[in-house]
Amino acid sequence: MRRIDFLVSPSERRLGFDPATLIAPSLRTPLAVLGCALALVTLGASAEHVRLRAAETDGARIAARLAALDGDVARTHAVEAEVARLRALGARAAEIRRSGDLDASRIAALGNRVPAGAWLTSLRTDRATLSVEGGGARLGVVAETLAAFARLDAYADARLLSVHDDPVRTGVTYALALERR
Repeated sequence: MRRIDFLVSPSERRLGFDPATLIAPSLRTPLAVLGCALALVTLGASAEHVRLRAAETDGARIAARLAALDGDVARTHAVEAEVARLRALGARAAEIRRSGDLDASRIAALGNRVPAGAWLTSLRTDRATLSVEGGGARLGVVAETLAAFARLDAYADARLLSVHDDPVRTGVTYALALERR
């Protein structure tokens, strides 16, 4: 016996046919699962698309803020270089302050080694060399001064640069160079 249903389904009323009769009952479950899987994939892709747009917007906003900070970064680097330069100058000034006593004792040692009849007129330092200029009553006093300076512990070498007759004072002027140890 065959059963006939005379009730019209709502989809049949709207469409004019019943879509459920088009799909075999054995394919309904796999097609439903496939539809759900497609819906989940579409939903996930949409969510990722929204997240990507938000990330691009945030990236553009951060890039704009970073570009606005470039001037500040350049000024910060300039100040940092200036601070490093000033620290080096401060360290050099402190070194010079500490070396004052040492330089004073070296100058005193030079003055103590000058023999009678000789005098110093100027001292100039140039890195590791001390230039000494002075005068003397006679040429022998210059030789004694050179020998006395050569025996100083603070200096490795003493050499005569020049000797000239001084017509004004009836004596000689000399120039020596002392190399620091």
